[in-house]
Amino acid sequence: MATDELKNRARAALRSIIDLYTAGEAEVVRVFFSRPRTNAEYLDMVLRQMGREAIVAHWLFTLVPMGEKLERGVGRWELYEKLQQMADEAKHYALLADVAEWLAGKKLPAEELRRYEVHGFWEAGVAEQYLNPPLLPEAAKWVEVSRRFRAEHDTDFLQGVVQLTEGGGGGAFIEASRVGADEFQRRFARAMGQIVADEMRHGPEHLDEFVEQKIQTEADLERAARVLTALMAQHLRVRNEIYGFCLSEERLAAVDRGEVGPPPRVEAAPIPVTS
Repeated sequence: MATDELKNRARAALRSIIDLYTAGEAEVVRVFFSRPRTNAEYLDMVLRQMGREAIVAHWLFTLVPMGEKLERGVGRWELYEKLQQMADEAKHYALLADVAEWLAGKKLPAEELRRYEVHGFWEAGVAEQYLNPPLLPEAAKWVEVSRRFRAEHDTDFLQGVVQLTEGGGGGAFIEASRVGADEFQRRFARAMGQIVADEMRHGPEHLDEFVEQKIQTEADLERAARVLTALMAQHLRVRNEIYGFCLSEERLAAVDRGEVGPPPRVEAAPIPVTS
């Protein structure tokens, strides 16, 4: 059994990794909005972010098997949590699609809205075009990293670590919820403000649960830290891709070395309520 001392060290070590990359992702957003942007740049960024939220369209095939196995290998709360997460992702996609169409001033075709569609990790049964999207090379690398780790680690352990990376720690969403220099930014901030609480619930808030269930030895802590670091580092590069490669490779490497400020505080982020 793991000692309290080990679990405390594990919480601190894993939290420090999450905080590092949360701050890095917030920096990406700050740099993007630090200078005037064209509507075309705004729209491309929103469409890229929407591509991450469209994962819900790929998850639908999992519902029938889960329903068939309810109470026969699939727990009732497991099904509920899957449905809740899918509902949240659908909401996020819809919120951002509404902003994109407002910005474009017209109804956009499916080919435009789903141009950057990508699956969030490697998963059997998902079409190759979503696992290796040609327009998003960094997102494709993220999928490949998750595929490699899936071959190296047991499924429950890896899924627990992947869950901690949800939303990249939330830093990008928190930072984006604070912008407001023009009408687009205000609309985008309202959408991102509604996304903040969902992403934090999906991801970093599971840290204590993960440590209690999965960290029993020093080796568990070592491999959790190694996998979490690799995933968060690539997630930062995906975020940088979404926001038009605002940060240079040199700056990304500096973040990897820990050269960032403190992560944004979620409780300070405005969570706007739509009328």
